[in-house]
Amino acid sequence: MAADAAPGRRRLPARLFALTVLLFTLLVGGAGVASAHASLDSTDPANGSTVPSAPSVVTMRFSEGVDAALGGVKVLDPTGKRVDTGSPEHGVGGPSTLRVKLQPGLGPGTYTVAWRVVSEDSHPISGAFTFNIVRASAGGGVGIDQGGDDTVGFFDGLARGVAFGTFALLTGSVLFLVALRPAAVGRFRVWLLLFASWAGLLVSTVAALMLYGPKAAGLPFSSAFDLDVLRTTLESKLGRALSVRILILGAAGALLGYLVAVLGEAGRRRRAVLGGAWALLCVGMAATWAASDHASVGMQAPLAMSADIVHLVAMGCWLGGLAVLLVLLFGPDKDEDGEELPGALDVPTVGWFSKAAMVCVTVLAVTGVYAGWRQIGSFDALFSTTFGLLLILKVNFVLLMIAAAWVARRWLQARLRAKAGERAGEPLARKRTLQRAVGTEAVLAIVVLAVTTVLVNTEPGRTAHEREEATTSRTVSVSSPYDAGGPAGKGVFELVVTPARAGVNSVDVSVRDPLNNTIDPPEVTLSVSLPEKQIDGITVALQRTGPGQWSARDLSLPMAGTWKFSVSVRTGDFDRATVVVPVKVR
Repeated sequence: MAADAAPGRRRLPARLFALTVLLFTLLVGGAGVASAHASLDSTDPANGSTVPSAPSVVTMRFSEGVDAALGGVKVLDPTGKRVDTGSPEHGVGGPSTLRVKLQPGLGPGTYTVAWRVVSEDSHPISGAFTFNIVRASAGGGVGIDQGGDDTVGFFDGLARGVAFGTFALLTGSVLFLVALRPAAVGRFRVWLLLFASWAGLLVSTVAALMLYGPKAAGLPFSSAFDLDVLRTTLESKLGRALSVRILILGAAGALLGYLVAVLGEAGRRRRAVLGGAWALLCVGMAATWAASDHASVGMQAPLAMSADIVHLVAMGCWLGGLAVLLVLLFGPDKDEDGEELPGALDVPTVGWFSKAAMVCVTVLAVTGVYAGWRQIGSFDALFSTTFGLLLILKVNFVLLMIAAAWVARRWLQARLRAKAGERAGEPLARKRTLQRAVGTEAVLAIVVLAVTTVLVNTEPGRTAHEREEATTSRTVSVSSPYDAGGPAGKGVFELVVTPARAGVNSVDVSVRDPLNNTIDPPEVTLSVSLPEKQIDGITVALQRTGPGQWSARDLSLPMAGTWKFSVSVRTGDFDRATVVVPVKVR
């Protein structure tokens, strides 16, 4: 046994270093700027449109509620001078609408609107668009810098990743000790794991709180120490959640110190009380993620938040217990004086943890499928978005991890019982075989944790797919018969709208007789309306481009919805037909 254990102990620093490098690489690789989690649906004036007179306000409508306290809206004239007045405020559409007032008497030219806001799921988004007053001019887009500080993005992603990982370690390691191996709390390595996890979660949470303001506002790294920025951060949704997490960690630190002091000698009843109190604190910490991220926004938010909390706690129970198992497996069995160290592993302990791990895996699978369905929404989004591809990668690694754990432990437990005849309380035989099995599972667990960390900061597949569809140029073509009366009053017109999304669109109308021959009626007119938003008929100036052909190249549709296109065809002095065609604008 001693000869077998020594090589494992000698290789422990190298293995831990390799695992640390792997985790750091994966986290840093996914620690870039998070994708947008809300999208700009429409603007007034519309992007690229030309208005005949200077507007008094600029209005933006988003796909979900936004907050501009850590961002803002800048409206620049053709020379780059700001012409907005006052702070942005929500309009009649509620939190999803943002409006900013403009200076009076603005002159002709191209104006640029640069915006930066925080969506309801606490992720900052930014963008810019232009509109023209009377006519276009040079200078559009001058003075726009929406990139933010890369250093802030890097350290913010790193802090979030460390917080996620240390939460998993802290949650499950304590529960493992309380339920299965209380005597092991007296080992220095176990003690170090517990308090390093607690300290890591506290430091990373404080760092995330300080960095969130600069990240959301696009400010430099030095602004993380600006008290005004921190004060604004504390008033935000994520800031409040992180503050609550810090308070819970204070209580968790006090309970952890008490646990370390009394757990080794505690009876079953006291252990049950301590374990219940710890579980409640873990649920509270998990809720700070659920209440400020993807689960808190969109359909079925209460159910999604509950499922997210259960998912996080189950993940912690599995991975934290696995961490303690690793520490006990790779640590020495005796101290320097040759005395047996407390809390040595035995087969029943490994068996009970295996059963608990399978329960956690089942819970993870159920809650993960629900979260995946909610955030993906379709097979197209699963295979065409970054979120969907990361989810597939995570599922593959989880399946590998489950297979490795189930096969290895079932085989190992049967072999240990058959060859060593172990009983409860006796140390493990052939520990090196178990070291390899659990080590493999741990490597896969680190990969799963890293991919999950990146997923948390990636735009959900459902919104990404919808945004991609909304911004992709498309052509809507509708044919409809008309009957204006009279001898030549019947025919068919075709209406073509491109790109059929909020903003500037082009419209083409062609007219044919019932036999599909081109005809040239004296007049064709067009008006558009959006009844659901109380937008009445707007007359569109059509230009005749050829026999039976009319078009308009600058039709402004300021918002998404089902617009009503009223096409009127006059075939004689008194013969006229008007047909209303619905067109869905994204």
